[in-house]
Amino acid sequence: MSGINGLFSEKKEMALQSIEEARERGTLEWVRPLLEAYRDRPEEDVRNEIGEMLGSLKISEAASVLSDALEDPEFESLRADIIRFLWSCGFQSEDDLRAVVSNAVDGDFACAMEALTWVEELERADDENILLDSILLVRGALDEEPGDERKPLFQAMLSALQGLERDQ
Repeated sequence: MSGINGLFSEKKEMALQSIEEARERGTLEWVRPLLEAYRDRPEEDVRNEIGEMLGSLKISEAASVLSDALEDPEFESLRADIIRFLWSCGFQSEDDLRAVVSNAVDGDFACAMEALTWVEELERADDENILLDSILLVRGALDEEPGDERKPLFQAMLSALQGLERDQ
């Protein structure tokens, strides 16, 4: 077993070999299987290797694969990681703004933290509807649950989004 299928081998060595192959010759079709292996593999060192790769992708088309995964229920447990992969790779598109903010509002502290970092790195948002929807989502989160530990993150996110609004 080699190639992409090796990522799902019961043998850790085979998975590591496939990861090395992806590092050397990986193309766009490796991105989703790498995400699946990252989600499903129990070995922390294998997951770390995959995470390093996903956080340093140089394939611009990979942004759409990560964006799709961000809204795919199969990857709900990885939402914070996926947002981190997006910003770590420099994939900041206003098309993903609503999904990133929505995941921050619906997710845990880690997801909100990663989303804040992603939003702060976003250079511009020209689509007024997407920006307004995102602002409203964050304002709604600030109005809910008084003791929410994510509130400072949401306040900072709201400031960043309002800065984008002023720059329009």
